Amino acid sequence: MLKDAPIHATLATKDLAQSRSWYADKIGWEPVLEPPGTLVYKVGQSFFSVYESEYAGTAKNTVMNWVVPDLRAQVARLRERGVTFEDYDFGEFKTVDGIMDTPDGNANAWFKDADGNIVGVIQDPSAPADGLVATMIPAADLARAKAWYAHKLGFQPAQEFEDIVVNYKSGDSSFSVYKTEFAGTAKNTVAIWRFEGVRPEVDRLKGRGVVFEDYDLGPDGKTVDGVLSDEQGNVIAWFKDSENNILGLTEDQGELAG
Repeated sequence: MLKDAPIHATLATKDLAQSRSWYADKIGWEPVLEPPGTLVYKVGQSFFSVYESEYAGTAKNTVMNWVVPDLRAQVARLRERGVTFEDYDFGEFKTVDGIMDTPDGNANAWFKDADGNIVGVIQDPSAPADGLVATMIPAADLARAKAWYAHKLGFQPAQEFEDIVVNYKSGDSSFSVYKTEFAGTAKNTVAIWRFEGVRPEVDRLKGRGVVFEDYDLGPDGKTVDGVLSDEQGNVIAWFKDSENNILGLTEDQGELAG
């Protein structure tokens, strides 16, 4: 089932080679897999993907959080590599020199990659040394989104802060649905679940009222009844949540451990 599968953030890029260089030079990350048009990264025991899309740069919200044990040390390291941190004013809270202290004694920071994707850096002293990445899904109406994820996908919150963010566990990964005025700006796929048995899961979710998208991708094929497949055994399907975020399911053929 979907809630037992890992979810990975998917970041869009207009230039895969440029993105690969940026993440290597600025962050120090190298892809662990490079399927056509895609770079797959492993951070600790978590994953995210960067893929070519004409819609790169449309997302105006935070697309992924990188959770680290020592934020200030990580910010200093990244600045030495040329990463620029953003300054934000949220009213009661705001960044000072690129870092926002939080009431729980931790801190947040944000940077943009080569395509303008906003990545958050979150301090959690219990995080592994290499950190981990978590998917961020924007919502204009958090209550509506929470109800949709429960009724349509079967997810129940692991933790929530009223009218701010709802955190979920999915397999051995996590994702957050959070309130933002920038919900719905991304025109690309924002996250994907990877597991075995996509076709029966598509049928199960259709039974819960999830509507799958049909796309014609030209030479890369087109969906049939909401599912795209090829002779190599690749299977993928897409749907939109209540906030118009595009989410995907893809068949796990054993490429990723976790």
